[in-house]
Amino acid sequence: MDPREFRNTLGHFATGVTVITTTTGEGEKIGLTANAFSSVSLEPPLVLVCIDKKSGSLQTLKKGIPFAINILQKEQEEDCWRFAKRTEDKFAGASYTLSTDKVPILNENLATIECDVAEVIEGGDHYIVTGHVKRVAYDDQAEPLLFFRGKIEQVMQAELA
Repeated sequence: MDPREFRNTLGHFATGVTVITTTTGEGEKIGLTANAFSSVSLEPPLVLVCIDKKSGSLQTLKKGIPFAINILQKEQEEDCWRFAKRTEDKFAGASYTLSTDKVPILNENLATIECDVAEVIEGGDHYIVTGHVKRVAYDDQAEPLLFFRGKIEQVMQAELA
């Protein structure tokens, strides 16, 4: 299978955009953009996120340190790109607060899911990180930031006649 053709095909599935945040044992803040996120189970409450094996952030999650899934709303496109880049301090200029676990949580999210690492499973060129959900929060009024065909998109709401 041609990898580019496979990637292009998968790009036809619109996804939300998340930023995964955590800290190292030394307190260094870590964040990365991910769109491979899914719920797994309601009982117990489990979610998953897929992270490229080449990601430097992965080692912290493999140690079992708590993490957060920040589901972005349409006004957070800048955060999407900030955390997608390889830079020294991705949190420079970001608006966030620290959770009770000292995990940075981006402000103004569409939704936030705080987790403990449940399991890290190898999956091809990614690791599948499952999280046991401890706390959640959401904004009923905000609209999602979407990724479709390799670009950021907005939800278009049609008016009912």
